[in-house]
Amino acid sequence: MAPHTSGVILIVDDEPGVVRGLVRLLRCDGYRVDTASNGRQALAQLQERRYAVILSDLRMPELDGRAFYALVRQHYAYLRQRVIFVTANCRETDTLAFLEQCGERWLSKPCTAACADNGSIV
Repeated sequence: MAPHTSGVILIVDDEPGVVRGLVRLLRCDGYRVDTASNGRQALAQLQERRYAVILSDLRMPELDGRAFYALVRQHYAYLRQRVIFVTANCRETDTLAFLEQCGERWLSKPCTAACADNGSIV
């Protein structure tokens, strides 16, 4: 598949294994990817670069996904609909309430996909 040139994806997650897997998956499909281990680091990166999509965990140290999302809405409103949450806690009542209230897309951890030798996703 040809590389995507429409922008860079930011992954915000404090779990190194999740980050490695998502980076590998997205780069395998031709995307450019940056990473941050919490919302505070991600906000600093937003000051330096524009992102096409942000994949964000909800539970992280320093600045969690909910607080990060609130600041994105306040300071980077154009990005609000480009946030996709990635969470292992989608069965918890407060997490489900937040996801329904914000109305953004989300994925449940663990995400399962692999990159084949030919570059396709399997």
